[in-house]
Parts: sequence; C-alpha cells; structure tokens
Amino acid sequence: MGASVKKKKEKKKDFQKPKLKVGKARPKNTNATDTSFAAKSVVFKQQSLSETGRDSNALFQHNLSLLSSKNETQRRDSLAYLTTVCSAQQGSKLPQPPSVIVAKAQPLILDGNLQVRQQVVKLLRSLALEELGSLDSLILYARAGMVHLSKDICATALDVLDWLLSTAPSAVVSSAGGWVKTLRAFQNLLSWHGDANGITTRGVDGKWSNTKSSSNLGGGKLLVHQLTTLSRLLVAGLTRPSLDQEHKAAAEKAASLFPLCHTDAHMLPKKSNPYGYLNLFGASRDMESEVYEDPEQRAEVFNDLGMSEAFQYGVAEAKKEAGEVGRAAALVAKALKLADGA
Repeated sequence: MGASVKKKKEKKKDFQKPKLKVGKARPKNTNATDTSFAAKSVVFKQQSLSETGRDSNALFQHNLSLLSSKNETQRRDSLAYLTTVCSAQQGSKLPQPPSVIVAKAQPLILDGNLQVRQQVVKLLRSLALEELGSLDSLILYARAGMVHLSKDICATALDVLDWLLSTAPSAVVSSAGGWVKTLRAFQNLLSWHGDANGITTRGVDGKWSNTKSSSNLGGGKLLVHQLTTLSRLLVAGLTRPSLDQEHKAAAEKAASLFPLCHTDAHMLPKKSNPYGYLNLFGASRDMESEVYEDPEQRAEVFNDLGMSEAFQYGVAEAKKEAGEVGRAAALVAKALKLADGA
C-alpha cells in the first residue's frame, strides 16, 4: 500500500502548478539546454586578398560567368573587374573577344540596380567599337530599355544609344531596323502621332492615337535626354557627306592601294557573315526591319511613313515649352530640316 500511494503522489506532482514566491526565480527545467557558452573565432591580423596566385584567364572567365548571378553585388563587382581588364588590355590581348563580352553584359542594361547599369555603360565605353562585330543585338537592348516603365532604366538605355551614335553613327542607322524601329520607339515615347492640323495619324499597327500636348509632355531631365538623343539620331541618319569629303576619301583610298585598283573589293572579308545585311537566305523583312544604307533612302522612308509630318507637329508643340525642353526641341527641329535636303 505504501508504494502505490507514493506513485500516485509522484504522478499528481506533474499536474500541480508550483506556487512561487515574489522575487523568486522560476526553477530551470531538467531538460533545459545551457546556452551560456560563447563561440570561439580565429582572427588573423593580416590577410592577403590578392589574386596573383590565380590564372588571369580563369579569373576573367569566372567574372564573366558572374554577370548572370542573382546577387547584385556580384554583378557589379564582376563588371568593375571586367572594365579594368578591358581598359588595360585591348583587342586580341583579352581572354575573350569583345563581342563575347558584350553578349554577356548587354542584358544588364535592363538591370534593376542603378550601380550595375552604370557599370555596364563604363564597360561598353572601355571596349573598341570596331571589334564588337554586329551591333543589332546591342541596339535591340537599347530600344527595349528606352520603352521601359522605369525612368532610370530609360535614361541608361539612352546613354548607351548616345555612346553608339557618338562612336559609330553609320553602323547604328545602317543596321537592320536601326533606323525605322528606333524612330518608332521615340515616336511612341513622345506620342508624336499627330499632323500639322492637330488630328491623329494612323500608326504602324493600324491604331489611332492622339498627340500629347506640350502640357502633357512636361519638363524633366528624361524628356530633355530623349529629345537630345533623337536629334543625334536624325543627324546621323540624314546627314549626307559633302562632295569634298567623298573626293578626299576616294583619293586617300586610291593612294593607299596604288598601283593596284579596287584591291579591297576582291580581298576576303575580315568579319563573319559580311553579306548578312543583304538577307539573302533569311526571312523576308518588312519596311521597318530593312537596312537603309544611304541618307536618301532613310529620308525617303522617313517621309513615306508619315513620320516627318508627325515629328514636325510634335516638335512645334514641344518648342512652346521654355527652358531646356524648348532648346532640346529646337535641336530636333534643326535636324528635321535635313530630311528635306537629303
């Protein structure tokens, strides 16, 4: 009997709440874990972070692969490293051709991080443009950034287009879709679809849209940037070289080949797919995706598509704005006069 009573009392204790006195700490559980210990760490007073021990080619390839990383810091640091290497080494000295580097870096024009986009622009400016090959893909990403919902990404894309127009303007406007599609992008950004009478004109997709008034355009650095870049594009596409420049270039070319004649026309091309612009075996192109090499052709399609009249009306509305917007619109109006004389 005594043992059974003792067991009953022990079981009853499990369901009894202990009465604590004021100021007395609660007793610890028997299965409590002791967390009073402190983790020990090893600290070196001097650490070497130099990469001299690693192969430079392997390090370059590693940073090139990190451009697709999900970490913003890794993408930014990799771009900074590639910019440093490309600035110090040019051409064939690079572990990878500039065209491969641009193919990896150009999607970052649409990156959400401002520092990454700024570093992409620095990387592109450190490369020799004549070694990049075809610029169609890079121009495509620039156009995609121009119509992005984020104003910061739009500004970065305009910076890339400004760099292309300042270094190789003929390559931009002579590429497939580089002339008409880029103008359409600006037309949609500025909503310049109206004519001189204020009525709307039909767009490419067959839809009708109203031209924004000057009050709707508003001010801002982005609008000034868009108008300035548009003026550079029009100048690059519609400017016709003078006869003196043509004769001088022809004389210099003939002097360099003397006593031979038209030797460069019979030599093997130095770039891959040199006749790709002819689109001999590709799908048929429409008017917007066609290649226009001469200023006369670009001016003709500019007028035939009705963009000349729409741009003139839009510029007239934008010139009513005071300050930087009006001055930028005046540059566009000056460039539009080239379409009549080309």
